[in-house]
Amino acid sequence: MEIKILENKEKWNNFLDNFGYLSFLQDYEYGEVEKSLKREIIRLGFFEDDLVGVCQLIGYFAKRGNILAVLHGPVIREEKLDEALILLLNFLKENKLNKKYHFLRINSVFENKKEILEKFLKNGFIIAPTYIVSENFWLKEIKDDDEMLKQMNKTTRNLILEAIKKPYLEIEKTTDLEKFEIFWNLYEDLYKRKKFVPYPKELIKKEFEIFSKENKALMFLGKMEGKYYSSALVIFSHKIAFYHHSASLPTKEPINYKIQWEIIQEAKKRGCRFYNFWGLAKKEVPNHPWYGLTQFKKGFGGFRIDFLSTMDFPFKLRYWLIAFYEKIKRRKL
Repeated sequence: MEIKILENKEKWNNFLDNFGYLSFLQDYEYGEVEKSLKREIIRLGFFEDDLVGVCQLIGYFAKRGNILAVLHGPVIREEKLDEALILLLNFLKENKLNKKYHFLRINSVFENKKEILEKFLKNGFIIAPTYIVSENFWLKEIKDDDEMLKQMNKTTRNLILEAIKKPYLEIEKTTDLEKFEIFWNLYEDLYKRKKFVPYPKELIKKEFEIFSKENKALMFLGKMEGKYYSSALVIFSHKIAFYHHSASLPTKEPINYKIQWEIIQEAKKRGCRFYNFWGLAKKEVPNHPWYGLTQFKKGFGGFRIDFLSTMDFPFKLRYWLIAFYEKIKRRKL
């Protein structure tokens, strides 16, 4: 096996399509999203005659420390992982990226198995004190409507059926970048009410802009009597619909359920295999800030996948100060 820079967009995305990749954060387009925000993007391919794996790295520079991150990657078969990690670490050293960054963080989509953890540990990785993106997914298989409704819990099913009968609950689907502000106003209201750290506005906007140009994103907007109450940015890639960003205002009307049903219908129209609701709360306890959202997602039926813990490879001694800070910060959340 050998490793080398790979900047062929078609070859890159075709590999991910054929692999059956469950995320979109290793997509070529997502690298362009981060690049537009002045991040360093390094796209590497693993080759054995033909392409057998890809790894998109993103360089984040911050006051606290510089992180070289792999979000939901590398994408390669489990049996080839050990050799791929050795090649990756050697590439980073040979290209002096270990001097530029304080550590490498891999937030993978490998199954949470002891054998995979051991592959990382024997190559010098340690379990990270925190993660960058979700370490689990809630997936719903796309089937015919009756079967999907049967898989939902009674409350969710009844609310969807109620919402469908209410024509005044209007759902718009758009790629119009000007309508992003509608989403942002709802999102801004949500993070102020719920008191969580939001994703940067420019990141979400660029994600919408870049993926929609490739017919891979839609903004769903729900309104009643001319006022917008609900919104969701959905990415379509690898025959999966991804529920990535959303926001809504409190209301007794089931508009959030109608917007979800419209997303599922669009996923079905596009021939998707799954609807990926993205992550759930790690601990499903009522006092968790994402408990309500977790129960909402699970109400639609489906199954949970847990990934390997995020892994770090320290490059410099300063990493241990960064890790200590992250542990303390996470304990307060």
